[in-house]
Amino acid sequence: MKHVVTAVKGFVLVVCATSTVQADPIRFEDHRGVEISLPSPPERVATIVRSGPILFRAVGGTADNLVSVNQSFFARDYVAGLYGELLPELGALPPSAAIEGFVPNIEALLELNPDVVVQWMSEDIERLERVGLTAIGWNCCSEEDRRGYITLTGYVTGEQDRASTILALQDSSVEAMRAHFSDMAPEENVTALYIDQFADHQLRIIANGSQDLSLSGVINAAADDTGQWWRSINLEQLFNWNPDIILIPPYAHDLTPQSFYDNELLQSLNAVRDKRVYRIPAFAGSPDAPEIYLSSAWLAVVAHGDEAAPDIRADIRDAYRTIYDIALTDEQLDHVLWTEQNGPSAGYSASFN
Repeated sequence: MKHVVTAVKGFVLVVCATSTVQADPIRFEDHRGVEISLPSPPERVATIVRSGPILFRAVGGTADNLVSVNQSFFARDYVAGLYGELLPELGALPPSAAIEGFVPNIEALLELNPDVVVQWMSEDIERLERVGLTAIGWNCCSEEDRRGYITLTGYVTGEQDRASTILALQDSSVEAMRAHFSDMAPEENVTALYIDQFADHQLRIIANGSQDLSLSGVINAAADDTGQWWRSINLEQLFNWNPDIILIPPYAHDLTPQSFYDNELLQSLNAVRDKRVYRIPAFAGSPDAPEIYLSSAWLAVVAHGDEAAPDIRADIRDAYRTIYDIALTDEQLDHVLWTEQNGPSAGYSASFN
């Protein structure tokens, strides 16, 4: 709206004249190196990438422009990250973007007519483009890739400043952790093992995740140079490693610290004997979540005590306020930290309550 001011016989008339202001087009390269050009921030976004709703809600500040998401988001990330409790608006999103896994539901997408579709670049993204949809490719799944999801979402939503703020929050935490453990002797590292399945004397472990455990003064007992994410092992291998700490991912709903403490077969295992089995908090419910950086400070406190992050509850509150613009209640913060499940474990109540 443009105002035209005219003086007529001592009176000032304000005449309103309409004018169309064209927003600058949005141009950026996705992870494929393909240039994406949009006339303005899209009003209709579909995401086949499971974590897409989290990124768009965080960076864009709203979920209103999401017209379709991957149904697997509700089975895993939505539950493990406690988003149903913390961001209930995500629960109303239509789960029609994919048929199974990351296979696009082309018929549904064409009917929805989204302005853009977010898809893994390794999952036949060209199929979307062949039917005339604008696809944005994300690569998986290094730490640098995950920072890129925030940057790319900033471009798409027109919220580059907000994306930069979130990345700066991550950087500040990383720098603090790195400084705290920079002088630590190698023998002071604590060994940890991630276990997400345990049945019939067989365990599934995370051998090579993307989190930099050195920021927490921790070594993954199962890490090797294969790059393989998951591995299955038996009890003999578990006892050979004999980790100081066992970590349960937030999505592993069948496991709790108490289930390890009650298992007669594990009583001589260091982590069980010393009551150092912990369920990882909900901020690691998705490896792509912007708040997952909090895992490093949390793990540092679990492994080395409060001095690693003396104000961690306040840090978590600040993170959720900055990233999602929500104020966690004490009860919600306890849920995020799984204080009840982790209560029997060494030092947890003293450090996190």
